[in-house]
Amino acid sequence: MNFTGALGAVVITAFISLAPAHAQSAGAGLRITYQGLTTTFSIEQIAALPHQTITAFDAHQKKNHDYSGVPVQALLAKVGVAFGEKLRGAAMRQVVVVRTHDHYDVAFALAEFDPAFRPNAILLVDREDGATMGEGAGPLRLVAPGDLRPARWARMIESIDIVSVGEGRS
Repeated sequence: MNFTGALGAVVITAFISLAPAHAQSAGAGLRITYQGLTTTFSIEQIAALPHQTITAFDAHQKKNHDYSGVPVQALLAKVGVAFGEKLRGAAMRQVVVVRTHDHYDVAFALAEFDPAFRPNAILLVDREDGATMGEGAGPLRLVAPGDLRPARWARMIESIDIVSVGEGRS
């Protein structure tokens, strides 16, 4: 999928898609398309991937929760996104836009998903306090520990776009 930016630059995108949270079924999946290749992960496959569990404060509920999820970096690496020493130059212009069912879209620099740039992994969470994510939050939620303000924690994830910005500057 290509987009044309304000400067006429072609923007490279990768697309991760989920059905709306209210339409999720046991067989629903996560589709990741990057550089023309598509990989699909079912919710069960995501649940089977190595998880990290963190305790973090939910500013809305005003209490701590245990969140368990897959580092987003691990999912992106599975479809060919470069991290580590290969994340430099033009790759440093990539932005990750997380889109949600309730249109609370948020953005991160791709480098924020690399452990060399950020000490705390950004997680695609599928469990809170040992249970699956409830309606209105799941089935998948983004949790970004280390943000001083949790405004980029997104719920009801539908898609993630990786967009290259700043090309074609004059």
